[in-house]
Amino acid sequence: MTAPRCPGDRLPVLVAVLARTALWTALLLVLWPVVASVLGAEVTTVMSDSMAPAIRSGDVVATVPTSAEHITPGRVLLVDDPDRPDRLRLHRLHRVEADGLRLRGDANPDADTSLVAPAAVHGIGVLRFPFSGLPVVWSRSGDWLTIVTVALAVVALVRVAGLDRAVRSGIPCARCGTPRSMTVPLGGHDRRGGARVLLPTATVLIGLALAGSTLAGAVFSGVTSGTGSFGTAAFDCFRQHPDDDAVLAWDFDEPRGDVVDRSGHGNTGTMSDGAGRVDASCADGPRLVLAGESSRLVSTTSGTPPTTFSVEVWFRTDTARGHVLGFGSDRTSVSSIKSRLVYLDGKGLVHVGVQGAGNGFRFQVASKEAVHDDTWHHVVGTFTPGRLELWLDGIAQSSRSDLRNPETTPGYWRVGRQSLDPWAGATYPYDFAGEVDHVRVYERVLSADEIRAHAAAGR
Repeated sequence: MTAPRCPGDRLPVLVAVLARTALWTALLLVLWPVVASVLGAEVTTVMSDSMAPAIRSGDVVATVPTSAEHITPGRVLLVDDPDRPDRLRLHRLHRVEADGLRLRGDANPDADTSLVAPAAVHGIGVLRFPFSGLPVVWSRSGDWLTIVTVALAVVALVRVAGLDRAVRSGIPCARCGTPRSMTVPLGGHDRRGGARVLLPTATVLIGLALAGSTLAGAVFSGVTSGTGSFGTAAFDCFRQHPDDDAVLAWDFDEPRGDVVDRSGHGNTGTMSDGAGRVDASCADGPRLVLAGESSRLVSTTSGTPPTTFSVEVWFRTDTARGHVLGFGSDRTSVSSIKSRLVYLDGKGLVHVGVQGAGNGFRFQVASKEAVHDDTWHHVVGTFTPGRLELWLDGIAQSSRSDLRNPETTPGYWRVGRQSLDPWAGATYPYDFAGEVDHVRVYERVLSADEIRAHAAAGR
């Protein structure tokens, strides 16, 4: 037989249960990242909304180390921030490029400008704990009003959680005198037991919320140490040869805008008349596509061409014609003076040419085999006074030694459309129809070993 219930018990019991549920939920949100950390994950408090809406400021994310084959586009990575060495960055991998990893925040319209080295990867995100790191966000931003407000709210919830203490302790209803001993046995309970349990629980909750979340977010404020074990060799399409001394380096790996000169010499390139980029993964390779009759990429800054030099380019075409790479006196599709050329003749043979001083004789050498087979080819032309050489796919093709003084009229480097009149073997139209990648200019002659190594490393 159940004793009559007090009509006023339902509301305080309901409110108290809801309050305890809220407290335990908050406590578990704080404890789960601690558990993940104990199990070996690296837990990190998110300090901005750059990954919204999937991950927001105040969330805690657990990451785990992984092998290079799992570092694929779309994965959320925790890395050493390339722009701020004292912080970490949590962004999604946009693509793998030849010189590093390109990340992007979900909320950002553009990919990150700085590449991330493979060795800077701590791991991939596997778990998200919403709101767990909010105390860290508030304390770092100096939002003490919110912290005090939340602390008072926790104290209030603790007090509300004890509203059903009389019911749980079996105290008779003060208003109607209904006994509660049959619904909740006394069992020797101390009537202050509820408060004695709830108050320490609240203290632990607040302490863990601040201490645990601070621990989780500490990596954003202190000097970090990379725990990743990734290296360049783990990514098959990372180039294995350095380009440190190139004076022009175009890789076409920007998602939009002008083509950046990776050599650091400021030879920015602008595309026109149908030239465009393929924003591809590292495995497929970002590259320049030339499709229009006047498609070209031209540097924005004028300069004097080097007397001793090497020009290097990868290209693919199924058409036997066109100017691939060179130096011209003008930025238009027709330059009055053009030299340091790589071009195809009507038979599909590739030529390297240098013009003599004073708009003089045009010296050129040609390959021994055609290259318009729709496969990628590596071409290097080298020149020092008295020696002009052409290399194709790491193999020396031809040379000559009768040019001493090349033309040095200032101008612009370009890829694509350029008038070839009256260069030997050139056929009209002069546009190159195909794809181009890894353009390099050096103010020295590459050695035979370097050329072979570059060809073997791939584009």
